[in-house]
Amino acid sequence: MFAPAAQCVPLVKLASATLADLRRWTSEHLPDCRDLPLVGVAFGEAVIGPWATADQLRIPARVATWVCAFDDYLEHEITELRGVDEFLERCDAVVRTGKRDDGNPVLAGLSALQRDLGELTGYPALASLWERKFDSCLRGHRYDWIAGWARVRGRAPEAGVKLDVEEYLEHVDSISLWHVQVPRWLAYGGDELPEHLDVLVPAVDDSAVLARLANDLGTIARERSEPGQNNLLMYDGVTEDWVRDEIAGRMAALRRRVAALVAENYPPAVSLIRQAEWTIGVYLGNDLRTMTG
Repeated sequence: MFAPAAQCVPLVKLASATLADLRRWTSEHLPDCRDLPLVGVAFGEAVIGPWATADQLRIPARVATWVCAFDDYLEHEITELRGVDEFLERCDAVVRTGKRDDGNPVLAGLSALQRDLGELTGYPALASLWERKFDSCLRGHRYDWIAGWARVRGRAPEAGVKLDVEEYLEHVDSISLWHVQVPRWLAYGGDELPEHLDVLVPAVDDSAVLARLANDLGTIARERSEPGQNNLLMYDGVTEDWVRDEIAGRMAALRRRVAALVAENYPPAVSLIRQAEWTIGVYLGNDLRTMTG
């Protein structure tokens, strides 16, 4: 059953405006980053927050695009853990201090985004959450890098890394959902959002697991042949059926967690359900990296 065509027009207009902004922004701030999934990002942000304006979607969409550039740089440009740690520390410093870092285009792009986020009126109330969850995403990416390169080099990973399913699920923030979720809240979450963080924060943590698992299903065909990748389906005993069952169970748990707020039609809660549905729908049928433009 398809939505009536007339209902699609506002969404397409919103996504098109967001896509145009992304093309302008990346040409200025990420000119050397190729094959970024601008189409997927623009339509994803429009689907997740269809009540937002194009101006409100501008920063979340830019952050989502920056995440892809960050991921590419980490996976393809750094081959030693010392370099990984230095790069991640510099990213973290930009967010914690607000000081610009033009060391490379990814750092410069983050610096521009952090400046824009810091100028939003709701930033002080969410600054500590943003810093904490940004760091959690960085730690997840560090784990992924260590695990992926251990496979490439055919040797045991760094001390303290076990490479088992439990450990993998402890690092699902490598999906970088938090990198984008806090900017969404800052852009169009509303003044009363801090009052609901006791429900919304664990709900985003649930969503991060969903997104990580759906991403793994959608990208495993490509990632098996790419050096340095860390995908749950590369772990012993993990099957696609098991991952699908996990996704279904965690989606049900997410719906239960935010049910009361969704019943009130509270936009930040509704957007979490839409985000999870979009992520599952996209990744179970596509590799987001094919949605470039």
